[in-house]
Amino acid sequence: MKKLFFILLAIAMVSCNKVANDSSKTVDSAKIIDSINATISKHNDSIRALNSKNHFDDLSGTHKLTFTNDEGLSFSGTVTFSKIMSDGYDVKGSAKSGKNSLVIDGKADRVSKKHINFYGTISQKINGVSHTKKKSNTFANEGKGNFFRLQEKVNSEGFVDYIDIWE
Repeated sequence: MKKLFFILLAIAMVSCNKVANDSSKTVDSAKIIDSINATISKHNDSIRALNSKNHFDDLSGTHKLTFTNDEGLSFSGTVTFSKIMSDGYDVKGSAKSGKNSLVIDGKADRVSKKHINFYGTISQKINGVSHTKKKSNTFANEGKGNFFRLQEKVNSEGFVDYIDIWE
């Protein structure tokens, strides 16, 4: 009986030894990295899509640009809004009548339904007098019509100029 016990014990020990070849699956690290990269790209694409979505009406395209002052001088031209991000635009435009001119060039952010923040240069030459606005300016829809009016209305001569971007 003792011999039988030792034989069974020896068989059990031999069968429990690790075999030299491993039967577990080998994992390809390149496939894992590609899978992670695909997931990250999909996530980034969804973020990019949300960031490019406007919160307010899209202003992309060409709009009427008008200049009017208290002296009765009035002329018009066009301004183009090119979308660069969510509610952000490149803005370029001009208006001219004889020797009088208005040029607008910069970037704009629509920050509310009634407000556009403009960063750039607004240059005007009216009756031989030049005036340039280089700091940030706000155009607001004051409820007087379908346009955004420049809020810094007083020029370097102390007179009121109305510069409007029509919707």
